[in-house]
Amino acid sequence: MKRFFNIYDNNMNRSNNFMTIQNCREDIIGELDAIIQYENHLFSTDDPSARATIQDIVDEEKLHVGQLFGLLFKLDPISQRQFEKGYKEFTTDDDK
Repeated sequence: MKRFFNIYDNNMNRSNNFMTIQNCREDIIGELDAIIQYENHLFSTDDPSARATIQDIVDEEKLHVGQLFGLLFKLDPISQRQFEKGYKEFTTDDDK
């Protein structure tokens, strides 16, 4: 998994909550990377057994993303408010 920064590299006095929030964000990135990888595999095969198996894995990874966002929002309510604000600002041509 790519790391945009290493939270262990500095000597700041970090709380356990901060570390958990940062780890959660990193885990979300990892799950999204996995979804991209598995969907690329899914669309590169015509084998029905492979497609069914990979689709099941993709669905599970998406569930993990939701669980991790739930954890993030519990630990960091500001992130939840900003997420919800951004979601409400999003519109498509079909929404108009």
